[in-house]
Amino acid sequence: MVRSRRGQSSGARRTRGSRSRHGRELRSSAAGPHLPQLTGRIPRFMQAVSETLGYLNSIAPEQMAPVRVAVAPMPADDQHRDGMDRWHIRPPHEVILFRVPIERLAGMPLSNYADQSRYREYVERTVVAAVSELLDGGIDDLLGEAFWDDDRD
Repeated sequence: MVRSRRGQSSGARRTRGSRSRHGRELRSSAAGPHLPQLTGRIPRFMQAVSETLGYLNSIAPEQMAPVRVAVAPMPADDQHRDGMDRWHIRPPHEVILFRVPIERLAGMPLSNYADQSRYREYVERTVVAAVSELLDGGIDDLLGEAFWDDDRD
């Protein structure tokens, strides 16, 4: 069956993305509206870092005001005390976190739901340790001993 275009003028032609497919409504995401959006390693890492920095800003706004944190995938060439550089301090107020070494040293596959909270805790402790090193331990008193029960990374 041939459809006529009589109702449309040539100037009002629709673009490819403006019409629904086969007369149906526009498509939704693959996960649907009732499921959370799918995330990968990088968004999950960035969310843990930003929420940890938000927490540190809330408990120590004066100390954290000049602090800048950047995230890079890998270190260039410097070595950390255990052979893998997890962060780099750039005086006077910048910390560069290296995502891949932090994830590898966590040693937890994120496919297991039980490991996701431990992974997040590891990332949080690493961020706090890096910021604490930048501030020469200036936030350790605010965090308390309960935060540092385990050995520092």
